[in-house]
Amino acid sequence: MTPAELLDKQKLIDELQRLAAHPALAPRSAELTVLAKDLRPAHQLDRWAEVDLVDAYVRPESILTPPAGQAGRHDGRLEAALGILVFIPLLVTWFGLREAVRAYGELSKEDPKESTRPFLQLWQSGFGGHLSTLGRFENVALMAVLLIALLVLLSVWHARVRARTEREEAEQQSERERLLAELASVLTRTQMVLVPHRSASPQQFASELTKAATQMRQLASKAATSHKALTDTTTAVSTSIDALKASADALTVEVPKLGVAASRIEQTLRDGRTAADKASVAGADAARGIADRVKAAGDTVEASLKSLIAAQQSLVTKSESVAEATDRASQALVASTGRTGDAVDGMREATERWDAAAAHWQDAAARLDARIGALAGASGLHGAPAVVASTLLGTETVPASAGAAGNGHAWGGGSNGQAVDDAEDSDDTLRSEETLRSDDILRSEETRALHARGRHIPSPAEPVDAPPRPPHRPPGGGDA
Repeated sequence: MTPAELLDKQKLIDELQRLAAHPALAPRSAELTVLAKDLRPAHQLDRWAEVDLVDAYVRPESILTPPAGQAGRHDGRLEAALGILVFIPLLVTWFGLREAVRAYGELSKEDPKESTRPFLQLWQSGFGGHLSTLGRFENVALMAVLLIALLVLLSVWHARVRARTEREEAEQQSERERLLAELASVLTRTQMVLVPHRSASPQQFASELTKAATQMRQLASKAATSHKALTDTTTAVSTSIDALKASADALTVEVPKLGVAASRIEQTLRDGRTAADKASVAGADAARGIADRVKAAGDTVEASLKSLIAAQQSLVTKSESVAEATDRASQALVASTGRTGDAVDGMREATERWDAAAAHWQDAAARLDARIGALAGASGLHGAPAVVASTLLGTETVPASAGAAGNGHAWGGGSNGQAVDDAEDSDDTLRSEETLRSDDILRSEETRALHARGRHIPSPAEPVDAPPRPPHRPPGGGDA
């Protein structure tokens, strides 16, 4: 075969496909098939170039070992049987001797004279019936001979089977070696085809060297860029270190000042906490005192309101009496048509006095509202330096320092109980004066009106049908 034929790719592909289809090369069938396909396009051979095909594939494990057949299993059984049958003739012989000795002993006890005969003769005769027919000498010897003959036959058969098995194994080994040799030949020629694709070849070496030079240039460019960036970074780091040193020096100078300031702040906080505690205690005491005073003032206001309600109820009652009297006067006016002019004049005068009385009551109500508002304002104060009580109680406003020093606030003119008593007395006096003045004005006006018509209005203590009495005059002798 010429060198050109040895390196023909098509022949290599055909031989690789044939070897891949061989049953004995089943473990390497896939690799051989792929290698045969990659030989067609040359650009697919780079992945095989660096592989030592002969060393990787020409191995005993590349050949599939056939499993043991039926003959091999029979051979194993036969060999085991031969190992056992070797001892069977010995067992039969020694068992026959034991039975013969037992029968001879029985015969000696039964007939000592008969036991003097030769042992083999007695064994052959059965020891006078003491030994079974199967245990006689000739039968024992026959069984031993048959077993030995069987053992010889089995040994011959085993030898023939063994020889055939060894011959088959030799043929299989020869076939494996031949197949490996053929595989080695094909793979060696394939490696020769792959030589141009290896890195060690001049062409491949030049190509790889060119690629390496290109990569080196790229790496050199990257190294220069990195060196420049590193230089800039080093400069920036140096600048930062100088600034950091300056900051550290400045911080070292300022640390003692910060310590002094911290001490001052701590002292200030401590003083503030102490002052806050004192203020909270004083505030609690003041709040309790103010609460007591507000409660007392509230009681006073409630009593004043009750008195005012009673006065208003009395006024309503008297107004109803006046309305009844006016009704009776109207009836009398209708009956006395002759004196209409005088009655009209009297009614005009009564109306004017009613207006004066209403203005007087409005003034009294305004004064009472002013005093109630002042008292309500004094009860709503919280934390004020003084309490205003002069409006309702007739006393002066006293600063907080003039009162008790325990809570920081005091009522002017005396204690809280005295102020409440003064307020109640003043309110009672006011109500009495206003009630008397209102009664006098109303009665004077009614009297004038009825006097003009020649009638007399009874007082609340007189009956309605009592005889008329002289007209009532105010204490001053004039019109109220």
